[in-house]
Amino acid sequence: MKKTRRFVALLLAAVLALALFTACGAAEQPQSAIGKVYEDWFVEQINSKRPADKPVQKVDVKHSDMMVALAKISEDGKFKARDGGDHEANGYGFGESWYWMILSDPIALNVSGESTVEAVKLTLENLTQYGPAYFVDKKQLSRIDEYDIVTRVMDDKTYVAVYLHLEEAKS
Repeated sequence: MKKTRRFVALLLAAVLALALFTACGAAEQPQSAIGKVYEDWFVEQINSKRPADKPVQKVDVKHSDMMVALAKISEDGKFKARDGGDHEANGYGFGESWYWMILSDPIALNVSGESTVEAVKLTLENLTQYGPAYFVDKKQLSRIDEYDIVTRVMDDKTYVAVYLHLEEAKS
C-alpha cells in the first residue's frame, strides 16, 4: 500500500509538472518583418499629419476581431466580404467614428456580404499603396488618433487588418 501511494504521488507530480510546461493556448503569432515595416511607415504617415504633441496611439480595441477575421482567409487568399471588417460612423462621417478591415482590393466594406474578396498580399513593393489615405480621405488623416495593425503570415504571404479611430472633426 505504501508503494502504491508513493507511485500515485509520483505520477501526480509528473502530471502537474507536465501541465506546468504545456502552453495554455495557441501563442500569438509574432508580427512578420514586412508587417513591422508596414506599421512603422503607416504610423509615420499618420503622425506627419497630426500635431507633434499628439501622436497617434496604438490600441487593441478590435485586435481579437481582426485576428479572427484574418484566420478566415483561405489558402487562395480570399474571404467573404462580411468577414472583412466592421465600422461605426457618426455625424455623416465628421463625428467620432471607427472601423477595421482586412486589407483587400476592392475594400471589403464596399462589397456585399456574401461576395468573395481577395486579400492583399503585403510586399515591400506594394506596401506604400496601402497607407492611411487608402482608408481615409487625405483631408481627414489628422483625425486619426488611434490605430492597430494585425498581421497573419500564411504560406510566406503576409495579410493585414487595420483598425482606425477618427476623433470628431473640429469645426
